[in-house]
Amino acid sequence: MSDLGFNKIAFCVLGTALAVIGLNEASHAMFQHEEHEFAGYYVAIEETTTGPAVVEGPRDYGTLLAAADVAKGAEQSKKCVQCHNFDQGGADGQGPHLFGVLGRDIASVAGFKYSTGGGSLTELEGEWTYEKLDHFIERPKGFASGTLMNFAGINSRITGLQDRMNLIAYIRTLGGEGIPLPAPLPPEAAAPVDGAAPVDGAAPVDGATPPADGAAPAAPGATPAPATPAPAPH
Repeated sequence: MSDLGFNKIAFCVLGTALAVIGLNEASHAMFQHEEHEFAGYYVAIEETTTGPAVVEGPRDYGTLLAAADVAKGAEQSKKCVQCHNFDQGGADGQGPHLFGVLGRDIASVAGFKYSTGGGSLTELEGEWTYEKLDHFIERPKGFASGTLMNFAGINSRITGLQDRMNLIAYIRTLGGEGIPLPAPLPPEAAAPVDGAAPVDGAAPVDGATPPADGAAPAAPGATPAPATPAPAPH
């Protein structure tokens, strides 16, 4: 190969290398580079707020449990049979038997060795109510942080609540039939105040005659004035 040909190839290689280095330095100038575990470039993005967290209101156990499906609850109970016995008079397993658990004192099964210490069930008082069962089944360690129960809970964002209601409705058939369902909660929306002006677009009261365009609405209970008859045609 002639010296001229070699010089051309060397010039091309050198030129390409210089172009790559130039592009790399240009990119560093355009973006703020920070050292991370993985290579990358930092692009500043203005922070935005998402507003306050939504606080869940009280769960309407009366309505939810009345609509629950016991058969589907029996299917849900299969998630528990590895550790719990649902049979009347059945022996305890890794967990206490659950026949008659609704209305039973928490951590009260005779002969069963409950975990003790901070946050355990033995430190809680009262009976297993619908609400307590719901929260315990949802996240056992969220209800009793010291429990040794190795179960994450039934807490799917989509079906978790309905699955728990079905399971609790099934548990109620196992010796808890005498525990009445909670009363449904009252409607969240308050009734309109008597005499308050209707909201734009609200439906008129049954039997009321809507006012003519531009006319003020009649006061509640007032007798509407007779309409002025249109002139007779000549």
